Amino acid sequence: MEIPEELIRHLYRYDRSLPLLATCEPEPAIDLETRAPRTDIVRERVTFGSTHDERVLATIVKPSGPGPFAAVIVQHGSTPSGRHRNVTATPDNPNPVAVEWAAMGLMTVVVDAYGFGSREAPDNRGRLTPTRPDLMFRTRDQRMQAVQDLMRTVDYLETRQDVRSDAVGYHGVSMGTRIGVPFIALDRRVKAASLFVGGSGDYSRFVTAGTDFADLAADEELINRLTDPYTFAPWTGHVAKHVVNGEQDRTVRGREPAERLHSVMADPKEIHWYDGDHGDYAPSLPGALEFLRRHLA
Repeated sequence: MEIPEELIRHLYRYDRSLPLLATCEPEPAIDLETRAPRTDIVRERVTFGSTHDERVLATIVKPSGPGPFAAVIVQHGSTPSGRHRNVTATPDNPNPVAVEWAAMGLMTVVVDAYGFGSREAPDNRGRLTPTRPDLMFRTRDQRMQAVQDLMRTVDYLETRQDVRSDAVGYHGVSMGTRIGVPFIALDRRVKAASLFVGGSGDYSRFVTAGTDFADLAADEELINRLTDPYTFAPWTGHVAKHVVNGEQDRTVRGREPAERLHSVMADPKEIHWYDGDHGDYAPSLPGALEFLRRHLA
């Protein structure tokens, strides 16, 4: 089932003249150990309008000072906590990635994806639920909305005086890679991307055979073609990419789904493997930081 590239690009386009109607308010930046305010970073809670009357909520963490700064959009995986794992310090995660990278000189923009965190809906749309083909079309809409939300995040960043619009990067983990590859393929304003523990395979598809939804097999195939990163990876030649996967990843189901995505991903790209499961990627984060800082300098 071949779908023309121009049709796919058309389906993700939107009216860039949509008003952002952005809000921005300060949040405390606290040292978890001392409970004292931090002076090296600044936190903000921002919202802005997206497509289909949606509003994106994000936490910005940036270095103290006027800037302008290179900015990295950070997109979480399929977790109900949404953006908080990447930006909220806890005893078991005292220096989350967005805070650490801001202290190292980058602005980080940590987004709640549609259907997650503050935008969670009363079902599992967008989650890895192969046994829930009843969510097929809601998940299609969630994935496409999430990509457009990321494009609108760039629209918002371009309005800020403290952002270098020529130095916008992306860091996505798991689901953040699933929606991140279409995003960086379709939005040429992104200069560099870090893509962790993604892939392309049956683990992210819906099972229709032997179910009440067997008649939707063709629709399931079409949804996969319209949203899977495999479709978009060949279109990413304008973006420098740092790709990281785990040798023992039980969520992605081994090397083959990751290698399938790697095989069609356009150069330039760097492929890195670590010996661990889906969530064991923390030792690889410094490499991603170095890569993004180098390409956004």
